[in-house]
Amino acid sequence: MTDPTSFAAAWIADWNAHDVEKILSHYAEDVVFHSPKIALRTKGEKTFFTSREELRPYFNFAFHIRPHLRFTLLNFCQDRQGLALIYQDETGATATELMDLNQQGQVVFARVLYDR
Repeated sequence: MTDPTSFAAAWIADWNAHDVEKILSHYAEDVVFHSPKIALRTKGEKTFFTSREELRPYFNFAFHIRPHLRFTLLNFCQDRQGLALIYQDETGATATELMDLNQQGQVVFARVLYDR
């Protein structure tokens, strides 16, 4: 199992640096990524993505519409399959991202939950 403290610190740092390529390196090529915001961004055409390549424009768009995007790690939980990162953004909104990791420590499945 990947060290959750190191993974969480790197994941948060890469998001706060707005470095899409480093963010994407945390995800496997064939990641399955669920977020209610996907349906909003795709006008209901999709509710999840199934590759790192689909995530690239999605993450880039997030930085385009939110140039001051910043995450603060509040906590994390772990089990044998992966971890859940609980974080807050610059607006005070809280999210939880559930992540299953592969042997290389990359996210193969993610589900994001938002408080708003």
